Amino acid sequence: MKKTLTSVLLGAGLAVSSVQAFADISANVSLTSDYRFRGISQTAEDFAIQGGIDWFNDAGFFAGAWASNVDFYPTGDEDDDGASVELDLYAGYAGAINDDVAYDVTVYRYMYPGDDIDQDYNEFALGVDYGPVRVAYWYADDYLNLGESTQYLELNYAMELPQEFGLNFHVGHSFGDAYDDPSFLGLEDYTDYSISLTKTWAELDFELAYLDTDLDGSFEVESDHSANQDTFVLTVSKSF
Repeated sequence: MKKTLTSVLLGAGLAVSSVQAFADISANVSLTSDYRFRGISQTAEDFAIQGGIDWFNDAGFFAGAWASNVDFYPTGDEDDDGASVELDLYAGYAGAINDDVAYDVTVYRYMYPGDDIDQDYNEFALGVDYGPVRVAYWYADDYLNLGESTQYLELNYAMELPQEFGLNFHVGHSFGDAYDDPSFLGLEDYTDYSISLTKTWAELDFELAYLDTDLDGSFEVESDHSANQDTFVLTVSKSF
């Protein structure tokens, strides 16, 4: 799968020069107060600097790369995997069924350069948009290279507010073989949700989000590494 995705990305890059009139490249950079992935902190509730680049064409094909700093374990922890950077590569296709319904299919490759163990893995995603509503399904057959699968189902709703503010609602559920045995990941299947307020000002995009999960009891992590309880996250980003 890694070789296949890499070939797609390279092919997309080579195609830019020959179809420049029908293709475009964009980039983005952001600063966030906490990098949360499906409700769980990836940076021990510290700041993250993130950025990405995307290629897409009028035919609906796209590819890109995105990176962020991460911090999964306390310094000196015997389980420390040595990962400090996450690098995601992805490629896919977006199309429309009719004027109201659009869809996209994407393959992701998550990598952690410089880590002490091989925990790179692939994930497949299928998304459908109907007006302000988006539903997406994600599947990883070998999560973190541990031999177990994970699935994720999410529902999102975006609405416009006066003065060009935006309000976004999200709920997602993580489940699959990797969650069936809580001792495997240290987690059971769970639901995460968020509500966020967005605004563009001075060519910068601002987002203030409230996030939480339904993890409780021994699975609760109130703060620091892998925090999964309620929090506010502020993100400032810029697109080019």
